[in-house]
Amino acid sequence: MNHRDTPSEQPTHNEGSDALWHGSVDADMHGNDPMMIEPVGLDARVLAVSPRRSVRRRISSMLRGRVESLEFVESASEALEHINASTTDLVIIERALDNTDGITLLETITKHHPMVVGVVLGAISCTDDAVRAMRAGACDLIPIGSTGADTARRMTEAVDRAQRVRRRDARVDRLKKLCNKLNSARQEVTGQIGGLCTDLTEAYKDLTEQFGDVKVRSELETLLRQELDIESLLRTLLEFTLSKVGPTNAAVFMPTSGGDYSVGAYVNYDIAKETAEIMLDQLADAIPESVEHLEGVRAMSGRVELTEMLGTSAYWVEDATMLTISCKQDDECLAVLALFRDRSRSFSEDDVRMLDIIGNLFGNQLARVIQTHHRHLPRDEWGMSGDYGIDEPSDDQDFDGFDDTYGGFAA
Repeated sequence: MNHRDTPSEQPTHNEGSDALWHGSVDADMHGNDPMMIEPVGLDARVLAVSPRRSVRRRISSMLRGRVESLEFVESASEALEHINASTTDLVIIERALDNTDGITLLETITKHHPMVVGVVLGAISCTDDAVRAMRAGACDLIPIGSTGADTARRMTEAVDRAQRVRRRDARVDRLKKLCNKLNSARQEVTGQIGGLCTDLTEAYKDLTEQFGDVKVRSELETLLRQELDIESLLRTLLEFTLSKVGPTNAAVFMPTSGGDYSVGAYVNYDIAKETAEIMLDQLADAIPESVEHLEGVRAMSGRVELTEMLGTSAYWVEDATMLTISCKQDDECLAVLALFRDRSRSFSEDDVRMLDIIGNLFGNQLARVIQTHHRHLPRDEWGMSGDYGIDEPSDDQDFDGFDDTYGGFAA
């Protein structure tokens, strides 16, 4: 049976035979009740367990209005049900319960609710019982023979202890929540710092690439501006290109006055010279036609991509990886630069970016050289092959600085 603190639980004078503590239950001659405890605040939630009404009344007279809540039950089963259903700070248990022992009940309670403070009321027959009660979580054992004033004092101490435990738990909970918030904030800041570091790394990488590109542009532009004839310009172009992308086959295809393209110059890296000349003649009909209208670098690798672009001419380079760019001035294709080698040595993103820079600068300088050679003619009468400094090819014409596997200039 569950009891709230009600006036019906007030002690009366005729319960002396059932009283648990010695001492008057009435006010003394000065109006003070020795059984009343000093106010201890309203922080403790108390459950009293006793089958005797007189005990419940006495506890009520001591604690009524001095704690946050005060509940009464008569049996162990009711006590467990109550504690499992609601928060309890202090449990006051009479030792003699129906069908069980108060210490046994306290052991069960503290096993599942270790923060609950316990007080055992009643006779403690031996030291072993006292030790067992303390191990079960009892902060005090109040014997039946205690005086009212002593009992009140000890009840005050038990309530105060329960309050401290509750406040401590509240502080721990607040600290846990604060730690969780701090941890979340730390993770968020760490994530932001990580993102910022990533952004800075990417920005540094981009800036480094831009500085590198500016350096390459400046270097190549300086070299190309020194060349005022086509042959020297093509030689410088291919030498610079191979210095940046490494060993590779390279060819420059240039438009002729007939509207088609021929090989202006080439570098042969790993193909027999006789085969290279035949191959480049075939590719001159296919590569420029496929890329002259495109912007930027076109990358291809393997039979499928190459066949899609070159048709049957892909036969010559079906096991290669290839980069091409249309070198333009005012949207007019003045030359097509192609690099290709075995696809086991594929071109990198840096190679693609490098070829884009080279192709654009070469197109600009080629336009200036053509204009210089044909400044006395209208633009629509400018010829291409053979009209501005490209000599007819010879068998012994090679690039300086390369071995004799490199081919010469072709008209």
